[in-house]
Amino acid sequence: MAPRTDNDYLNGMQLAARGWTPAMIRDFLGSPDHTEYIPRFRNAAPMLQFALGRVVAAERTAKFVERLKLAARRSTAAREAWDRRREEMLRLVADEVPIPRLSADVLTDRAVRHSDPRDALHAQRADRNTLNRWKVNYLRQELTRFDATIEGMFGQIGRAAAEKSLRRRALVTIGETYPDLLWECQRQLRVNERRR
Repeated sequence: MAPRTDNDYLNGMQLAARGWTPAMIRDFLGSPDHTEYIPRFRNAAPMLQFALGRVVAAERTAKFVERLKLAARRSTAAREAWDRRREEMLRLVADEVPIPRLSADVLTDRAVRHSDPRDALHAQRADRNTLNRWKVNYLRQELTRFDATIEGMFGQIGRAAAEKSLRRRALVTIGETYPDLLWECQRQLRVNERRR
């Protein structure tokens, strides 16, 4: 058996780059011509490799060309459906985020109880930045129904974009309603942007 060179075989990723789907690989190529284990990942599944000659021969058939066109149409339709569902999700959360105006004492008391209802001493030792973080979190999580809204979207297309949009609008509205919390709202927005 002649030594194998990388140019003689294509793996699944290389086939996908050429437009192959897993079903097309199964139907047109069948079993792989070679399997290779990656030494660093000895317990992983072997990498399946297909002879370049067989791949090229299959790609020249009329059946393959038709199947490739069908796969492209399906991919385009799936992408359009995904985009449509994502836009619908963003429209769902596009309503104004109402933030009630509370007195400073009431907001502080509620934020402290929300952050740690068991430890009143902890709240007395909290500095101004910590209290502001607690206030913003309380307003965003409890008064905007943020968490309940996000949980209701679990598993739906566009959830991540909707969550990001809802979080941004809630923080902007809190910053407008409570100017003394604006710095904390902007800080949380920056942190949120870095995570995405």
